[in-house]
Amino acid sequence: MHTLFVTVDAGGNLPPALGVAREIVRRGGTARFLGHEPQRAAVERAGFRFTAVHDGLAYDAAAPRSTLSGLRDLTAVFADRGIGADAIRLAREEPTDVVIVDCLLLGALDTVRQAGLPTVSLVHTLFSFFEGEARGPVGAILRLRGIRMRPILSAPELSLVTVRADFEPPRRTPFPASVRHVGPVWQDPPRAAEPAPGRPRVLVSLSTTRFPGQERALQRILDAVSGLDLDAVVTTGPSIDPATLRAPANATVHRHLDHAQVMPTASLVIGHGGHSTTARALAYGIPLLVLPMHPLMDQTAIGRALDRHGAGRMLSRTAGVGTIRAAVTDLLADGPHRAAAARLGTDIRLADGAATAVDLLETTYEHTRPATSTPPSD
Repeated sequence: MHTLFVTVDAGGNLPPALGVAREIVRRGGTARFLGHEPQRAAVERAGFRFTAVHDGLAYDAAAPRSTLSGLRDLTAVFADRGIGADAIRLAREEPTDVVIVDCLLLGALDTVRQAGLPTVSLVHTLFSFFEGEARGPVGAILRLRGIRMRPILSAPELSLVTVRADFEPPRRTPFPASVRHVGPVWQDPPRAAEPAPGRPRVLVSLSTTRFPGQERALQRILDAVSGLDLDAVVTTGPSIDPATLRAPANATVHRHLDHAQVMPTASLVIGHGGHSTTARALAYGIPLLVLPMHPLMDQTAIGRALDRHGAGRMLSRTAGVGTIRAAVTDLLADGPHRAAAARLGTDIRLADGAATAVDLLETTYEHTRPATSTPPSD
C-alpha cells in the first residue's frame, strides 16, 4: 500500500501517524508526509520523506500567541484548503493508494476527498470531542470560514481513531460505521514500568504547543514537588526555555528528552491531558496527574476519561502549589489508581493500534487499487 500522510504541527498528533506509517512500511508499503516545516526533523528522523506545505498556510505551534490569536491561527489552519491542494499535487506525482489526513485539517480533508482520492481521517483523540466542538465556538468560527465540521468529519469512508473506545464518554447513539476505534498506537516496545527502588521518579511534561499561562503552571508544579522525597524529570519542549524556570534541587529540566528514557522507571506522569502523552504513560501502567492547558482543546475530556477509569486525577491549570503537592503525594502512594492504571496498561499492551489501523486500511482499500497516480507525460 502506497500512502501519503497529511499532518499539522500540533504536537501529540504526530506520533500516531508515524506509528501507522511504520506499520505500513513494515508490511512492504510506502509512506511519505506532507506537513508544516517545524515537523520536518521529527518525520525525517523517523525515516520518512517529508514535504513542507506550499499552497497551504505556514504554522508553528511553539510560537507565542494570546488566547485570541491562538484561536484565530488554529482555525485558519483547520480550514485551510491550500494544504489539500498540496496533497492532491503530491498524490498525483507518484503512486498513492490512499491519502491519510489529520482530522484537524478539515479543509484539506474535504478538498482531497472531493478530488476523488481515497481519503482516510486519522483521529488522534476522542471522536466525541469533535462532535462537541462542532456545536461550540470553534465550530462557529469554522462555519464563518466556510467549514462545517460534522459533515466533513462524517464523510470519509474510514476514520481511524487511535483511542480506546471506552475513553469516549457514554452516549445514547452509536458512532457512524465508518468510525473505527483502533486503540492507542504504541510509541515504545510494550512493557510495564518498573520503578527503580528508592525515591520515586516523576515525569513532568506539558504540551509542546505553546498555550497562555503554560510557563506559570509549570513553575507551580516545580514549586509543588520541591522538597518532596522524589526525583522529577521535566521536559519543556520548544515552547518554554528551561532557563526561565526555577528548578528545585530534586528536579532536572530538559528542553528535549525522549520520554522513553524516563517512563520505564517512572511512578507518576504529570501532564496537560494530551492524548499522546497520556496513552504512552498508560501503556506503561503509570497513573497521571493532568492539568489541562486550554479550555477549548481535548485535554479536559482526556482528564475526565482518566477520572472515570480511576487511573489519575485532574486539576485546574491554575491550581495552587499546595493543591498540586497534595495530589502528587496521594498519587505516588499505593491505592486503587495504581491498580486501575496497571489494568489499562495490560490491556493496551495486548494490541498495537497501528496494526489494527493498517488491517482496516488493507481491508477497506484492497479493491481500490491500482494506485491513484497520474503517470508522467512523455
